[in-house]
Amino acid sequence: MLATGMLLTGSYRRALDDKLRLAIPKPLRDQLPPGEPLFLTPGLDGCLAVYTPAAFAALADRLEASSPAAREVRSYSRLFYSQATVVTPDAQWRFRVTPELTSWAELSGEVMIVGVRDHIEVWAVEKWEQYVARCDGQYEQLAEVALVGRGPDPASEKDRVIANADEVGGKVLPR
Repeated sequence: MLATGMLLTGSYRRALDDKLRLAIPKPLRDQLPPGEPLFLTPGLDGCLAVYTPAAFAALADRLEASSPAAREVRSYSRLFYSQATVVTPDAQWRFRVTPELTSWAELSGEVMIVGVRDHIEVWAVEKWEQYVARCDGQYEQLAEVALVGRGPDPASEKDRVIANADEVGGKVLPR
């Protein structure tokens, strides 16, 4: 659970220093429980993910509820947990990213730090920009799937098909 019940949001460009330390931006750190360690893990789509202990435990519970008999679940669990590391931010809210995770996410120089509801993602700037460019044109379609839980409305899809085809099999479709 987040310290104030608020959500982690926003995107911030920051530098990864020579010692592989990264500072959490103030708007994000204000939402994190002070003095608690964080879990740094490989994320999805080539980023790193930073979780509070509560968010990490919730993710672990979801993973445990998956079928351990499934090869994919076992493989993901092994990779996820073996690469996860506990980091404790210093007084400036900096933490060190391991060389292995730095290499895995292709981080160097400037990075993007992104708030994503219950966790923080750390992206190589170029990967983040490519991701946004690829997904930006699909915002409404992604929202339909994420917020409604399905793809486009079947009725609107039918209307689109009808509008684009006057005849099917030699017959005029009724409108």
